[in-house]
Amino acid sequence: MSDLNLQIVREFFELNRFQVMTHWQHDDAGWTGGEAAPLLFIEQVEPEPGDAPEFLLNPQEVSAVQRAVVEVRAWHADKFYPSVVENNAVLGNVASESTRALAEHVLRSKEFTNILIVSELPHGVEPRQRSLELLRAKGIAHVIEFPTLLGDMLERLSPHANYAPSSTLQTMRLLKRYGFIKRQQLEFEFPPHSKGARSYRGPSK
Repeated sequence: MSDLNLQIVREFFELNRFQVMTHWQHDDAGWTGGEAAPLLFIEQVEPEPGDAPEFLLNPQEVSAVQRAVVEVRAWHADKFYPSVVENNAVLGNVASESTRALAEHVLRSKEFTNILIVSELPHGVEPRQRSLELLRAKGIAHVIEFPTLLGDMLERLSPHANYAPSSTLQTMRLLKRYGFIKRQQLEFEFPPHSKGARSYRGPSK
C-alpha cells in the first residue's frame, strides 16, 4: 500500500472529525506482496447519534462510529472479487486477535470496531454480495470502498478554500477548482444510498 493511499484515508477521517493515529506494522508476512500494512486508529469524542452503521459503510454513517482500527488494502489494479477475497488471508488481519490486542492498548478501550478500506468491489450484484459475505466471515465489521471515500472528500472540499497545510487536499481542491473533476464524475453505479450499497448486513440466517 502506498503512502498516498494511507494519507487519503487518514484525511478522510480527519474531515469527518476523527482523531487519527498511525501505527506502522513491520511484520506482515501473511501478505504475498511482502509490503507491511500500517493501521489507523480513529476516535471520535462526540459521535453523532443514529442507527447502527451498515456493514458496507457510506460516508453518512461514518459519523456514528466512535472508535475503530482501520486497515487500507487499496489494490487499485484489482476489484475485490470473491476469488480475490478467498485467496488473500491477509484481508482478515484487521480483525485478528493480535490487531485487537494492539487496538485495545492504543485506544485504551475494549469498545471499538474494525474497518477495512478496499479499492473496489465487483459491480455485479451476486459477486458483490458474495465478496461482502466472505469479508464478513473473516471477522471484518465494516467495509468502505475507495471511490466512495474519494467522492465524499471531493464533495466536501470547496474549490475556493485554501488547504495549503495538506498537499493531498490542496491537489484535490485544485483539480476541482479548474474543472478537471466534475460533479457527474462522482456518480457511481452503486452510490451510497442505493440498495446494492446499503442493504447488506451479512448472510441470511
